[in-house]
Amino acid sequence: MLLDRIALVQRLKEKVEPRYFVYGREPFLVERCCSVIREYAKEQGYSERIVMSANEDFNWQMLNDYLTEQSLFASRKLIELRLPASGRPGQQGAAALTACLQNQDSDNTVLVIGGAMDAAARNSKWFKSFHEDAVAVDNPELNFRQFQEWIKGFFDRNKITYESDTISRFAYYFEGNMLAAANEMQKLKMGYDGSRLTLDRLERMVVDQARFNVFALIDCCLAGDSARAVRLLHILKTEGTEPVVVLLTMAREARIVYRVAVASDERLPLAPIFKELRIWRSREKLITNAARRLGVEGGSKFLRQLARADRILKGRDDPPIGGSIWYEFERIILEICRSKTKPAPTARFANVR
Repeated sequence: MLLDRIALVQRLKEKVEPRYFVYGREPFLVERCCSVIREYAKEQGYSERIVMSANEDFNWQMLNDYLTEQSLFASRKLIELRLPASGRPGQQGAAALTACLQNQDSDNTVLVIGGAMDAAARNSKWFKSFHEDAVAVDNPELNFRQFQEWIKGFFDRNKITYESDTISRFAYYFEGNMLAAANEMQKLKMGYDGSRLTLDRLERMVVDQARFNVFALIDCCLAGDSARAVRLLHILKTEGTEPVVVLLTMAREARIVYRVAVASDERLPLAPIFKELRIWRSREKLITNAARRLGVEGGSKFLRQLARADRILKGRDDPPIGGSIWYEFERIILEICRSKTKPAPTARFANVR
């Protein structure tokens, strides 16, 4: 049967099932489900835990051996089997998994763990069998609204008070990385002193973390602060930030600015656009000012420059003079900021590949 995470916990309170299949595109949620199963299994007398990973050299007979061997201490076993990253166990693996379902004794619980399952895996016989004869839990990625609700739920359960825009800003910073979000929320919980979580406090929390320098970089670009933007770009490069992270974040903001610039040019109300694009109130002025400063033409040029950077990253266009994508980023930043000085700082990225 296919359950969600809440239903899984409710069912575990009643009993531990002999077979589980936990999988999905969101690894943090997959691991959380597995942790809950382990906790309840331990409480109900499963004192042995056996962990296996089905890599290329994995011997699938081991699964059957662990299921059939007799323990000297007559203890109950929790047998965990992590599937390969592809989600496809192969012919032997599929046979072993199907056989595992046919022998469901009460002393052994098998927990099969997988990641994102493609269409071929979902249509396989063993996959469908686990949905019929075991407890299956799919953990898809959360959309932005669900991600916000998850964060809000944590804050509310732990009685952490916050400003109205804090949830949106927190979600914006951590979107796509639930593990980082969970770690930061735990730190908040441990150090919470009862005071309201403000946007300024949130900014101070993340200012020293490399991934958030990308967001600071974007805000500097939109504000026209070329000196600080170039300095942050240098920090990101020296900290080993992947160029694609910078590119994707800049592209997302560029699309927003262009959309707002077009709306402003056509004298359309901006409030519905901000709501549609999930722009929190504290950033509306920054986005609006950048859109007015760049205009439709500047916003379009911004997008074209980023499209060229994307082609350079993919090897489909010639790299800039200096041979580094970071040099190209700096040229784009100085153009966005409308710097009237010669881009001398670009020398630091010359010949860096």
